[in-house]
Amino acid sequence: MILRKYSSLFLTVAVLSGCGMETEHRPKPSLTVDVLTLDAPISEQHRVFNGVVEAADLTPLAFRIEGELTQILVKEGDAIASGQPIALLNNQKYQQNLNNAQARFDLASKQLERAKDLYRQAMISKAQFDELSATFKLAKAQRDTAKTMLSYARLNAPFDGVISSVEKQSHESVTPGEVVVTLYRPDQLHVKINISDTILALMDPTGKNRTYQPYVAFAGSQKRHPMQYLEHTTELHPQSRSYEFWLSREQLATPVLPGSSAIVYVDMTAAGMGTHQGYLIPMTALDAGQKQGQFYIWKLQDERAYRYPITVDEILGNGAIVSLGVAQGDVIISSNIRKLREGMEIKGVHL
Repeated sequence: MILRKYSSLFLTVAVLSGCGMETEHRPKPSLTVDVLTLDAPISEQHRVFNGVVEAADLTPLAFRIEGELTQILVKEGDAIASGQPIALLNNQKYQQNLNNAQARFDLASKQLERAKDLYRQAMISKAQFDELSATFKLAKAQRDTAKTMLSYARLNAPFDGVISSVEKQSHESVTPGEVVVTLYRPDQLHVKINISDTILALMDPTGKNRTYQPYVAFAGSQKRHPMQYLEHTTELHPQSRSYEFWLSREQLATPVLPGSSAIVYVDMTAAGMGTHQGYLIPMTALDAGQKQGQFYIWKLQDERAYRYPITVDEILGNGAIVSLGVAQGDVIISSNIRKLREGMEIKGVHL
């Protein structure tokens, strides 16, 4: 009995001692990051843009009437002349309509000729002559309409060009306006680049400096060719979040095909846009957003990380030019950005 009492006492003391013990908390390892402090912005007089060659005056061609394709007369890459037939529809119905309309026209024409003689001889009344004259005019209009409808069964090239694509095949049915082929002008070169709103804001809205010609080098060649301004969009592209800008020139002696890459060299001062200032940010510091062209950076402020949106003007080999969202003296985090969270405390810093 005494032994059991002491055993219970020892057990109670052990339990109470265990309840009074403090749990050991191990400190969480701090995140170590690389940082850089932004110096003065760099001024760029010369800018380089990546572009792509686009087909000039790319034109979709379609029939005005419905029907079944009996023949596609061209293939992709074919050079064709203005007026050359491209595709044919089954025209039996339209040919029959024309034959019937032509027969009615021929009959009305003969009746009107006889009526003219009879009217001069006062053998028919003015009302009878007018009725035959109206019948002739109606028959002529119906004949002309039937001719036009028959002509719509043949698709002709509207200008000299090259077939870019063939969208339909023989024996397929087509509806009015349904694209059959696309055609472009091979004698012209169009180059498209994307520009930021910062660059667009530097452009002279009066167009006085549109005479400036930037130089363009095409894939496979270092030679630069002058090009002139063609047009630009005034609304942001929904995917790239940038503005589209086109340049134009005559085709080269060795033709450059649509889809080829191009590099556009712009002297900002000569173009009347002055020098462009921006900060060079390493690619490792860029945090891509969910949308196309959306970027962020992480700044270190009071030993904590904070995320800010930025505007990337240009991607270079050694980083990106950023004009909005950063300022001189900002401390930018350039490593482990995927592990960062808004307001996270940063203890370890590598300069």
